[in-house]
Amino acid sequence: MNFILYGKEEFLINKQINKLISNFFKDEEKNIIKLNYLEDGFNKFLDELAQTGLSFFSKKIVLFYDSDFLSVDKENKKLVQKEVDEFLSFLKNKVEDVMVVLITNNDRLLTKSKIAKYFEENEKIYPFKQVNKPTFIDYIAKFFAAKKYSISLEAINLLYEYVNNDLFTFENEANKLMLFKMENHEINVEDIKKISAKTIDDNFFELSDAILKNNKKLIFDAYNNLKVKNVEPVRLINALTTNFIFYDQILFLKSLKKSDDEIANTLNVNPFRVTISLRNLKGFNNKIVLTIFDKLYLLDKSIKTSEVDRFFAFEMFLLNI
Repeated sequence: MNFILYGKEEFLINKQINKLISNFFKDEEKNIIKLNYLEDGFNKFLDELAQTGLSFFSKKIVLFYDSDFLSVDKENKKLVQKEVDEFLSFLKNKVEDVMVVLITNNDRLLTKSKIAKYFEENEKIYPFKQVNKPTFIDYIAKFFAAKKYSISLEAINLLYEYVNNDLFTFENEANKLMLFKMENHEINVEDIKKISAKTIDDNFFELSDAILKNNKKLIFDAYNNLKVKNVEPVRLINALTTNFIFYDQILFLKSLKKSDDEIANTLNVNPFRVTISLRNLKGFNNKIVLTIFDKLYLLDKSIKTSEVDRFFAFEMFLLNI
């Protein structure tokens, strides 16, 4: 059996590749050939298939990364008919000792292509499209259940916010949590707060949100978290400016009646980030966002053109926002 793996969830694609490798070789020595369409070209891939039976190993897997000729994206280079025919001829011969895995991180498959049609009818195609919040929440619950750990729904939602819709980050945090709660296998909100530390980017967004709401306690809590990480005021200003530009963009797109997913696609960002930002922006308009943006510009200018202490200037900005 041969496979096409496609989609933006690279973490899940890699997990599936590891599963295919384990099932194919079992206890045998592994012979894995890794090629890349963009770097090696299709002819080198065909040459590797043609060498079947000529090596020391009896079995092999050929992983062909960036197989973007499978994508509907018109900018991706397509194969010539001779290459397609030669590849399909190899597949039709059903060489049992060779597994071919075509991999692309595009999430729209060119289903009309001869290769995709052949795989749909005779082989296997696995989609790994970007996981949305309900699917991710379900994934977290099933992950811990499979490991025989209990976790509350509140803890699941908090962990989801911490990992920011990233499966790789989730599994890292999940493994830390399971080690921490190895004795009773029960994970709660307090465990997540202790173990799953927020990233600097999380602190930037917390500070942006607190500034937007003019909540002085939250402002200085977030600022102090960043200060102890030795984040310079200039970097803070740049990060806040980027965030408020983003806020302005999503408010504008929302005014055009765009959905969260449409906004995320337009701005090329994670849909989760759009949803959380819009939730925080509820009740606010572009005028408030642009006012804060102007104040950030003046703050940046004053720090760069005068001898004022940069930390003092930034803290005065936070006090007078």
